[in-house]
Amino acid sequence: MNCYTSVNKKLNHMASSKHHNLLEICNKHLKDFSTNKFLIAYSGGLDSSVLLHCFFTLSESLSIQIRSIHINHGLSDNADMHEEHCKKNSEKYGVKHISEKIIINSKSNIEEQCRIERYKKIADHCKDDEIIITAHHQEDQIETFFLRLIRGSGVRGLSCMKSMTLSNGKKLFRPFLQTSKDEINDYQSNYDIDYIQDETNYESKYDRNFIRNNILPSLKFRWPSLNKNILNNIRVQDIQSNFTMDNIEEMLPNFQVDNKYQLSVQKLNKQQYHTKVILIHEWVFLQTKIALNLKQINEIVKILNTNNDSNPLFKFAGIEIKKKRDILSLSDCIYD
Repeated sequence: MNCYTSVNKKLNHMASSKHHNLLEICNKHLKDFSTNKFLIAYSGGLDSSVLLHCFFTLSESLSIQIRSIHINHGLSDNADMHEEHCKKNSEKYGVKHISEKIIINSKSNIEEQCRIERYKKIADHCKDDEIIITAHHQEDQIETFFLRLIRGSGVRGLSCMKSMTLSNGKKLFRPFLQTSKDEINDYQSNYDIDYIQDETNYESKYDRNFIRNNILPSLKFRWPSLNKNILNNIRVQDIQSNFTMDNIEEMLPNFQVDNKYQLSVQKLNKQQYHTKVILIHEWVFLQTKIALNLKQINEIVKILNTNNDSNPLFKFAGIEIKKKRDILSLSDCIYD
């Protein structure tokens, strides 16, 4: 659309300052999309407030349509106030807004459960012709790297977040993923954007907060170039992950029996250990989107060497893998 390039004239007339780079970053990608409708994930914090302002500013020059959505996790004593702030601020911009509440009953792994439910709610409200937009930036990417490193993630996990991905069947785009926190702070300061400070961000009982508030500051003090080095490491992991996936997708059909949910035990057992580990890991991930860790894969490798009559079973997160004679198979419940 011509309107996506016309905004460049307006951007070029603005004062030369780094905070305008965020507008240029967002505008640069809009012309690549087949839609002009976007759903902004809006927590009310600094990052998402800058994101909403960017898209609102661009909407004044471009024929794009934006809506905002706020998910109230109920974790903060001020959660309802935060919800109201987002509603009023969206109304100030003339942006249609959605508010949703989620309830997490379990007391364990709250952070991850909130993330899962949050994305489900956002995807539920995202129309088929919309793209979800989130405000993840470089610091979020680095925190994700350390979280996954601690949890024992492999190459795919350590390649971290992607700028464009699918979330519960809906497209999700992260325009700020290569953007520093300093640039976002500068933009907020320049435009005096109102935002809320969620006090739960300082509670180190949550893993991400602990890494952000306790671990990363010490590492950066010792190694000032930490961000640059970790981001480079993430790119290396992404390259290796893509290489593995390309080669595995060519190899796996050679091990299949009747369909992609069945592999030949005999052929797998002819491979070296490291090849078996990669094959099984990628096979499970490609069919289920579940990434098994090495301990779990070793359990499956043991199954390969059991007596044919024992019919052993591996279960995890809804996955059922069993061996019968020469066939290693994923159970029907995975892909029904």
